[in-house]
Amino acid sequence: MKVSPRMDLNLVRVFAAIYETGSVTAAAERLFVNQSTVSYSLSKLREALSDPLFIKTRGGMAATPCAEQTYERFSLALAHIDDAVETTHTFVPQLSDRRFRVAMSDIGELIFLPPLLKKLAAIAPQVELEVVETKVDDAPGWLASGKVDAAVGNLPSICAVTRNAHLFNEHYVCLMRKTHQAKRKPLTREAFIAARHAFVSSSFFGHPQVEVLLQQLGVKVALQIPHFTILPHLIAASDLLVVLPSRVASLFESYGGLQSMPVPIELPSIEVRLHWHLHHKGHAAQQWFLDILTEALGSL
Repeated sequence: MKVSPRMDLNLVRVFAAIYETGSVTAAAERLFVNQSTVSYSLSKLREALSDPLFIKTRGGMAATPCAEQTYERFSLALAHIDDAVETTHTFVPQLSDRRFRVAMSDIGELIFLPPLLKKLAAIAPQVELEVVETKVDDAPGWLASGKVDAAVGNLPSICAVTRNAHLFNEHYVCLMRKTHQAKRKPLTREAFIAARHAFVSSSFFGHPQVEVLLQQLGVKVALQIPHFTILPHLIAASDLLVVLPSRVASLFESYGGLQSMPVPIELPSIEVRLHWHLHHKGHAAQQWFLDILTEALGSL
């Protein structure tokens, strides 16, 4: 692929926005321009790169192989350009309207966002926050390209390829409805294994070892879903059990009708960490955001 040396930087940013959002409309919203401007820019990009780049599908704009390769190069170039600009600016949190992007799961949103938003509102009320979800294996690349500023979660598989810092430790509990028959006596290992379970299987949920262990024990997973937010309603209206981090279980208990109990089997501990990329070093805005994340979430 040969790219013209006169490629307009604005076209590069449009390309990255379409790739990352999978939508012309969403790209226009991110860039604060109208949709026709993005469509026109996409036409110019297709002409310059001699490729359709994005194909309309039911799930959004799917990138072609050429677009995949181009994004790798363009995203790195944009990260270097933004880094160079960043070093010339003084970051003033109280006045900044910068948008920061952080990767976390929906279970992370439940626990992390309330204290984080409270902290941002008090210190930098005009700063914008965008939460994204990605596959665990893709997170290092997103950090390296600057697609996200940070990732938060129990993500042990990427610790070796990111800069990271410990935020807090967690442990698992078993959540059930208050009238569940298992509550009538201590929950034994045998009763736990014999019960019907719900399990959340998420690409950004960093707890696959729990799923593997439950399978090895022969636990009956009667319901498998991709998100946590529906769980309180499902558990309260059924005899299903679910294994959850204790902070999430406590939040769900506050909704009413639910109660947690110790898990009668040995499960691995949970270590929630903050992940970032080396290129953040020395850049005031990114470092400030990492500090805010540490302060807001480190005391949970």
